Amino acid sequence: MSNWTPSLNGRTSYQFVTKSCPDNGEYVIVSTSDRTCFNSVWHGLTQDHTGDPRGNMLIVNGSNEPGEFYRQTIPGLCGGTNYEFSAWGINLLQPGNCNESSQPNLTIQIATQSGQLLRTLDVGTIPETVKPVWRRFGVSFTMPDVDEPVVVKLINNAEAGGCGNDLAIDDIELVRCSSCPPEPVIVPDAFTPNGDEHNDQLAIYLATYVSARVQIFDRWGTVVYAADDLTEQWDGTYRGAPCPAGKYIWEVTYEAVDSPTITSTYVRSGSVLLLR
Repeated sequence: MSNWTPSLNGRTSYQFVTKSCPDNGEYVIVSTSDRTCFNSVWHGLTQDHTGDPRGNMLIVNGSNEPGEFYRQTIPGLCGGTNYEFSAWGINLLQPGNCNESSQPNLTIQIATQSGQLLRTLDVGTIPETVKPVWRRFGVSFTMPDVDEPVVVKLINNAEAGGCGNDLAIDDIELVRCSSCPPEPVIVPDAFTPNGDEHNDQLAIYLATYVSARVQIFDRWGTVVYAADDLTEQWDGTYRGAPCPAGKYIWEVTYEAVDSPTITSTYVRSGSVLLLR
């Protein structure tokens, strides 16, 4: 969890502290947890979940009141695409140290910024364990076709209870599970190459791509126009002669980046009317 900033300012209502043993409603970001906290009732963690002794993790002491303790706003997700949000957690309280201990009880909630609920996962109680045991909590969701961020919330449903409700969180992650839908190829329904300097050429628009090739076919399947640059526009001619009015088929083959390591090829086609 090495990407954590020194505090979660703006992501939590809990109070950031620098001491190793945060009190109720407080949190700290550290590479180890102090076993001596609160009369040595906590597990001592000498490294984070990934096993990195220099990595950081979030230590949370539950508030006196149940409620949200972490939120993250995530912009730029692809509509119609599947994602998984996950985190690893551990109950810091060792068993047998409290007469009536309070156990963390988590819910993960994912919604759009305008409030459309996408998924809720009731993780439930994180039990005490004799030895430190990290548990993974994950929830998948499909991003709707809306141009707004999603908001992920971690909610603790337990009360402080005087003893317990202390946990560590690590490796908060959002993973895209399917490819983003390709950018739409925008082509007008018709164009009029009649020399009036209005809509005289067929313009094809694609927002993002690595490379692209366009071909125009007449009704017999003859390629009457081809170009490897979408900034070029068809003027409605073939071998220097005006093409007759009618319907023509366009086809765009292009490469687009699906992820930092994957480039995919897409083919889109449709029809356009040439009017004179």
